[in-house]
Amino acid sequence: MFDPLFATETMAELSARQGRLADAVSIYRHLVGASETAPAESPDGGARLEKWKARLAELEGGGAGAAAPAPARAPAAEVASPQRDEVAPPLARANAPARGALVVHEPVRSGQIIYAEGRDLIVVAPVHPGAQLLADGNIHVYGPLKGRAVAGAHGARDAQVFCLALEPELVGVDTGYAMSDDIPPALWGAPARVFLTPEGTCGVGALSFGKRSGTPRL
Repeated sequence: MFDPLFATETMAELSARQGRLADAVSIYRHLVGASETAPAESPDGGARLEKWKARLAELEGGGAGAAAPAPARAPAAEVASPQRDEVAPPLARANAPARGALVVHEPVRSGQIIYAEGRDLIVVAPVHPGAQLLADGNIHVYGPLKGRAVAGAHGARDAQVFCLALEPELVGVDTGYAMSDDIPPALWGAPARVFLTPEGTCGVGALSFGKRSGTPRL
């Protein structure tokens, strides 16, 4: 089952990346306090708590790494820090164009992370459960999106996520997000777009395709 704490941890790291350190510190304090009060039953609960404590100390210290999380060695349930236009092993670096969007042709598998810094991200393959996509711009997935995807990661509130089959563990724009249970049943597995509403919540709408009518003129 998808760990709902990932959503909170994701928001903490997005806050840190956007320079809102006070928000990130507050979220990590809550995570640490909740875990110490009610220890997690999962086998990696202790390791995750220690990771949160270390990250909290780093953020409170305001060190050089405060605005960017440490490289991840974690399984899919843990939040992992993407590096500049890199994909976590075993997926090789995508062949990105010198300008424009970062394009990924291979399936994105569990535990893998792709971050498109300062641009859009286009994935022309499936995104499996446990995989994570982050982009400063829009995210386009021309296949099933079953992992996690956050567009506008550096505060672009007008960014969107577009996909042909929406089945995510978590999807969001900026600091607004929706989990799998938040997706309207009519849109589950369907073409959809995810956007941020004026109120700052995550909206999900059908991705409609225009139909050509009549005989095309030559």
